[in-house]
Amino acid sequence: MAYNEHWKLPIWCRHYARQCPDATRIVVDHGSTDGSTSRLHGVTVLPLDRSPFDERRRADFLAQLQCGLLQSHDVVVVTDTDEMLVADPAKYKSLTQWFASMDADVIAPVGLHLFHRIAEEPDLEPARPILGQRRYVWFGAGMCKPTIARVPLRWDLGFHCADRLPAYRSDLYLFHLATADLGLSTERLRVTRSMNWAEATLAIGAGAHQRQSDEAHRRDNFERPEAIIRMNGLGDFSFRHDLARLTSGIRLVDGFYQPAYFRGSIARIPERFANLI
Repeated sequence: MAYNEHWKLPIWCRHYARQCPDATRIVVDHGSTDGSTSRLHGVTVLPLDRSPFDERRRADFLAQLQCGLLQSHDVVVVTDTDEMLVADPAKYKSLTQWFASMDADVIAPVGLHLFHRIAEEPDLEPARPILGQRRYVWFGAGMCKPTIARVPLRWDLGFHCADRLPAYRSDLYLFHLATADLGLSTERLRVTRSMNWAEATLAIGAGAHQRQSDEAHRRDNFERPEAIIRMNGLGDFSFRHDLARLTSGIRLVDGFYQPAYFRGSIARIPERFANLI
C-alpha cells in the first residue's frame, strides 16, 4: 500500500521483479498525487480514494485482500514499499527458490533496519543498488513481520503480529529502507506528518514515529545506533541472541501473537548480500 512514494516504490518494483519475476505484484495506491504509481511496468495498481490514514482499517482491508488472493495464489506476501525481502544468497538464488522451501503456513523473516552512517556513507542514490551504498543494519523485533502466508491472516496495527503464530526463518531477511538515508527519510517524514490521520489512529498513538520531529527522527534513527556501536561494537549477522529473545517473549494478547518489541544488535551486512536490492 503506497502514498506518494516517489523514491521507494521504484526500488520495490525492481527488487521484486528481479527476485520473483513470475509473481503477481500489486500496489494498492492510497490516492497518490505525485505520479509515482503511474506507468509501473509489470505491476497491477489498485486505486483507492484518499481518506484519513486509519491503521485499523488498513490492516483489515489488506487482510481481506490477502484472503481473496489466496483463492488463486499459493502464497501471499504483504509488504510496505520500504520492505525488501531477501533470501540468504549462500543458500538460495532468489526469493522464488526460497518460496519452494517454505515449510510452514505463516513465516516471519529476520527484520533489519538499514540505516545511514552519515560520517562514512554519502547520500543515497535510489537508482543504484542499495546494498552497495549501505552496509549496516539494526535488528528490529517489530520488523520480523508475519506477513508471508498461505492461509488467511488477521493482523494487528502495523502488521507486526498476527492471529497465527509464525515460524521464524533465519535464512530470510526483511531489509527496512525507511532510514536508509537521512535526507530522504526526513523528506518523507514531512509528508507523513502533514497527512490527514484518522482520529481513531491518533487516539491510540499508532504511527507516532511517522509524526515525530526532524530532531527526534535524527536522534532515534541515526545518532542512537552510532552511540550503540561506540558502546557495544558490532554484533554477529546471525542475530541468534536477538531471535531467541524475540521468540521467548511471544505472548497471546487479544487474539494476536505479540513479541516483545525491541531494537537489538547492529551488524555489518556480509559481502554476499551486496547489490541484492
